[in-house]
Amino acid sequence: MKRLKPLFFVMIAITFMGFLYGTIALLLTYFPKSHPSTDEKNATIYLYHNAMHSDIILDIRMARLDWDKILPEIIRGRQRGYLAFGWGDRETYLSTPEWEQIATSTALKALFTNTPSLIHASFYTQIRKGDVDVKTIKLTPQQLHGLEESLRRTFGRRPTYLSMGYGPNDAFYDSEATYNLIQTCNTWTGDRFREANITMSYWTPLSYNVVHSLE
Repeated sequence: MKRLKPLFFVMIAITFMGFLYGTIALLLTYFPKSHPSTDEKNATIYLYHNAMHSDIILDIRMARLDWDKILPEIIRGRQRGYLAFGWGDRETYLSTPEWEQIATSTALKALFTNTPSLIHASFYTQIRKGDVDVKTIKLTPQQLHGLEESLRRTFGRRPTYLSMGYGPNDAFYDSEATYNLIQTCNTWTGDRFREANITMSYWTPLSYNVVHSLE
């Protein structure tokens, strides 16, 4: 029985930390950093999201930057289509094509240590705009330009190509940032929106925080 007491207290501590983490994330959702604008929102982007992750999706036809020159490995001169950006733990991306395949050890390592990260960029000829996991977002031209510039800066001075991704239309690029419990794939998404003066929660560790801030 004495041996079980330390384990019991560890489990209590982990449960409390998880509750505190979720509570803070939820509360901050209701107090976003607001950027109201009277300009016409005639630019459209999309947010892909599931229970764990979020990606920012640009329509290449509306893009202000020449992404074909920035990411030639996946666009390859195509003038129509969509470009998705995500960020996260390097080992998770490289070893887990589908979220349900993630190993518990990989997830715990990513959350509780500072791990290397990468940027995942994907090209799509079309996206399912009506799906529940694809959110349509209207922006002003200035916000769109700011978002593109923020995405561009995450690659550093120039994108460092690492390898092709899960198919011929996506690739992995190096990132200098580290992944951990505080700086997650969804805080990366939230940071991009916030830097573009788009209303967003101050901290977005969960995909829910990002989606709710954009309601």
